[in-house]
Order: sequence, then structure tokens, then C-alpha cells
Amino acid sequence: MKKIALAAVIFFVAVSFAGAAKLTMVGVVDLTKIVSDYFQESSAWREIDRMVEKTEETIEEQKEEINQLEQQKLEALEAGEQQKSLQLEQEINKKQEYMKEYNRIMSERIENKKSNLLTSSSFSKEILRAVENVADQEGISIVLRKKDPNILYYNYEVEITEKVLEYLRR
Repeated sequence: MKKIALAAVIFFVAVSFAGAAKLTMVGVVDLTKIVSDYFQESSAWREIDRMVEKTEETIEEQKEEINQLEQQKLEALEAGEQQKSLQLEQEINKKQEYMKEYNRIMSERIENKKSNLLTSSSFSKEILRAVENVADQEGISIVLRKKDPNILYYNYEVEITEKVLEYLRR
């Protein structure tokens, strides 16, 4: 009976060690960092940056025009030119509405372009290929997104974001 119990314990210990040898490696990747660090260098991202710059320039020009009109309105009021002051007020209001609408429309376009870029199949495939390659090189079986709400804790050693970025930059 003792021999059977001892054999069973040895068997379970051996199985435990065999299972431990096949430990699954897990990696964590920060996709937001990959997008911001690597893909901002891409031509598609540079086009988005140009759109943002042009929008900001146009808004600044509109603000300057509004400031000039407001100065003219003050001068008209000081000179007692009520009719001119009212016309300038209407023009100021139109330009302010135009500026708000322009900003809204351009912000939507920029966000749509970013969204389309981030969800494009070639973009996703390139990231996935890089993650797969790094995971294979590191012996990682599972890769999770760093922002996944189900990850309660991870050790910094399992994060492969920098290695993925290195792979993409080659």
C-alpha cells in the first residue's frame, strides 16, 4: 500500500514538473505607443499632420480677422457711427459662426482619417506581423493588449512594445 501511495506521489510530482516545463509565455503590447511612435512617421500620418496644421492656421487667420473687425467696431462706436458698428457686429458674428463650423468639420475629417488609418487592413496586418515575429523570437505564446481592462497586473519584463517598434523600424 505504501509502495502504491509513494508511486502515486512520484507520478504526480513528475507530471507537475512536466507541465511546468511547458509553461506558456505571455507578452503585453501597448498598441497606442506603437501608433504614436512608429506610424506618425508614415506618409499617411504626415498627411493628417498637414491637415491639422492647415486647420490651425486657418483658425488663427479667422481669429485675426475677427480681432481686426472688433477693433474697427470699437472705432466706429467711438466715432458715433451706429450703422457701421451694427454691420461690423453682424460680420463678426458670421465669421465666428464660420470659424466654429469650419473647426467642427475639419476636426471630424481629421478624426475620420485617423480612424480609417488605424483600422485599415494593411496597417493592422503590419502591426500583427511585427507582434507575431517578436512573439516567435521571444518564445511567447499569448500577447495581450496593455490597455485590456481584464489585465489586473503584469510584470514589465513581459512587455514587448519596444521590441515590436524595433522590428517595425527595420
